[in-house]
Amino acid sequence: MAAPYEEKRLSMWLCFSGFLDLFGVSMIIPLLSRHAKYMGASPALMGALASVYGGLQLFSSPLIGSWGDVWGKRPMLLLCLLLTTVSYTLLGLAPTLTLAIVVRILAGIFKHSQTLSKAYLADIVPKAKHSEVFGRFSAFSSMGFIVGPVVGGHLMVAEGGFLLVCLAGSALFFINLCIVWYALPHIDTGKKNDNGKKNTAASFDFLNFFASMKKALFSDMWDLFLVKFLLTFSVLLYRTNLGLVLEQRFDITPKEIGYLISYSGIVGTASGFGVGKVADFYRDDSKVMIHFTVLLVAAILGMTFTPYIWLYVVCQTVMSFSNANLRVASTNIAIERGRNKETGVLMGLNQSVISMGRIGAPLLGGLVQEVHLVGAGLVGAVFALLACAIMVVVPPERSDSQAVGKEKKEL
Repeated sequence: MAAPYEEKRLSMWLCFSGFLDLFGVSMIIPLLSRHAKYMGASPALMGALASVYGGLQLFSSPLIGSWGDVWGKRPMLLLCLLLTTVSYTLLGLAPTLTLAIVVRILAGIFKHSQTLSKAYLADIVPKAKHSEVFGRFSAFSSMGFIVGPVVGGHLMVAEGGFLLVCLAGSALFFINLCIVWYALPHIDTGKKNDNGKKNTAASFDFLNFFASMKKALFSDMWDLFLVKFLLTFSVLLYRTNLGLVLEQRFDITPKEIGYLISYSGIVGTASGFGVGKVADFYRDDSKVMIHFTVLLVAAILGMTFTPYIWLYVVCQTVMSFSNANLRVASTNIAIERGRNKETGVLMGLNQSVISMGRIGAPLLGGLVQEVHLVGAGLVGAVFALLACAIMVVVPPERSDSQAVGKEKKEL
């Protein structure tokens, strides 16, 4: 652990790094589907590309993380930032759709700067301060997502807009690289083998990964994982090629789309400050989950079918507020129901289930958009409604008598 002053200095540098990271990403990603369509990609192909990216992220994240444990977070963070800088530069310069796909594969494998930054923070900050520091890191990162879409939308309307956006994003990642190089020291936390020597290689065990997924799906918490998957799936389905859908439905410019996406980030960030008051009012996380899932269904349907941009903004506000409350309530329930399990393992399984949703949703969303432009939103609302039905039949927050009965049965 670092000394208190050094710990604060390093954590603030990492917070600024997190801001630049999401600033650069959010400049480019909302405009990617529009550029892919310009290059000849169909909605189904765009969805498939997003699914492949999510799959690469799912499998490469544990591997990059394990390399960080062996060789150090700083070297791996520098490598990831360098290759991300290169990948986004090449994305802007790519003359063909095929080359753009290859470049996205490179980004899918090495875009893990947020994960490595959090791991570095965990190494330098005492466990008692993790919640405070990770909350600050997330807040700074979210600010980047508020600013990025607006800047990207303004650059996109200029001549050679997408190239300018990619070069600007790459410049932010290069600045981030320089910050990590000069401001963050190397911390040796390498794993050692039984002989006390540092391991020189790390690998990702696919068998253990799928065993963990099986454990999640068939544990006594299957309903909670399924609800989490369905809710993630529904929101990501709606967001499939969102910039392109908004442009066609409301005839708005990339600049205006950037404002809409940034507004969503602002509402999501602000909603975090009101989650505690909502929890105090309900005092029942199951009711929070059910009620805000109903609101989520209504918001998705409203955004999908409304012909008015002002009503779309209202529904977008409801959706962002609902998402913020659903995330906190589901996490609280998972921790409560997993009180006899390791919290780290539980959260890891929870994240794996969410990642599976990130793989499948863009692919299905692209396919239904081939049938109708609003198809992704409609199907997304159906998945959220299914999650609500499951929670009505099997309440997420079990009563004490149910929990005790379950534990005795397992004994």
